[in-house]
Amino acid sequence: MTRLLTSLVCALALLPMVYAGTPTTEAESVLHCISTRASVRQYTSVEVADATVDTLLRAAMSAPTAVNRQPWAFVVVRDTTLRATLAEALPNAGSKLTNASVAIVVCGDSTRMLKQQPEFWVQDCSAATENLLLAAHACGLGAVWCGLYPDMERVQTARTILRLDERYVPLCIIPVGYPSAPVSPKDKYREDAIIRR
Repeated sequence: MTRLLTSLVCALALLPMVYAGTPTTEAESVLHCISTRASVRQYTSVEVADATVDTLLRAAMSAPTAVNRQPWAFVVVRDTTLRATLAEALPNAGSKLTNASVAIVVCGDSTRMLKQQPEFWVQDCSAATENLLLAAHACGLGAVWCGLYPDMERVQTARTILRLDERYVPLCIIPVGYPSAPVSPKDKYREDAIIRR
């Protein structure tokens, strides 16, 4: 892990090259995955295998968490009727849910949240979500983050449809599938977003 982090730091200067070319080192591969990921909203009819979904979930659960509480739960939604119900009730997810092979709902688990600072669950579950999105891209899949929390109406809608008890707080829904067409990533680097001291 230390070697990987050191390689990442050393390779930051290579980002433009990684963005345009084929990765040749471990660090370049990681940076390539990060810089070429894009939100994918249209998918083919090819099913995503259960083993691949498990790979995505393992990546998600590798995320860092405050005091290692791991305050998350993941709802894997394969049922087409259930995904259609979610799509109708949650317009921000809409058709992305109906044409994906599977949807993964990332939830906070209130029984595992820090007692003194429970709000850290949002950061923890967001880190898990980003890991999942990157893993999907690395596996040749497409995915998109459809937000639920902090819109409590969306949270309660998802909770009701998925028959989740109050301990679970849905953060987002991630439709996952094989992209129906290539999606070009956007270079989001902005010098004006950096404050140097």
